[in-house]
Amino acid sequence: MEGGTQQSRPLLPHTPDAMSNYPTPAAVRTTPSATFKLPSIADLFRARSAARVVEMAWTPGVAAALVIVVGATGFWLHQPWLFAGLGPTILLVASNPGHETARFRSIVVGHMVAIGCAYLALLLLNATSAPSLLAAATMSMPRVWASAGALAMVVLVQPQLRAYHPPAAATALLVTSGAYRMTGKTPLALMAGVFVVAIAAELLNHFHPRRAR
Repeated sequence: MEGGTQQSRPLLPHTPDAMSNYPTPAAVRTTPSATFKLPSIADLFRARSAARVVEMAWTPGVAAALVIVVGATGFWLHQPWLFAGLGPTILLVASNPGHETARFRSIVVGHMVAIGCAYLALLLLNATSAPSLLAAATMSMPRVWASAGALAMVVLVQPQLRAYHPPAAATALLVTSGAYRMTGKTPLALMAGVFVVAIAAELLNHFHPRRAR
């Protein structure tokens, strides 16, 4: 404008939109660290200290309890309910209950997708009869290629079904590496353990001392 001054508006930094297809776990608190001190017995009975002790014991206690429940049930039924792929899922459920990746749908559908994609990759690459990757003396490239293809399919399919669950990648690798044969009751046994953890995830969401928002 002639005879006037034009005020410039400050440029605000652009904040990128969050990735809706690939939700990330809850952010870790970044509060300043304080000097570590052992609490006295009297302090442990105070309301704040007691709540802090409960919160600190929550994740390891819940993780251990879920492992015992699933493992004991599988031992009683003589079925592989407890398998390595459940470890990351249990830790995620115990540490971030209520998070999108730790909800019932994400857990169940995520592991189902992982098993299906892994078996499909084995069939497409004709690797079902290849030696297992778990044997120290063997190295089967068909199973390596199948593992890569399975993970690629998992990453593509899970978000489309609104069931993004990264720990299920371990389940896919267990299948493609030859740890479990997808015959008989094995797939049902694996999913039975998944269902137990998924149900526990929904229940724990209501009892966590600091529920995820």
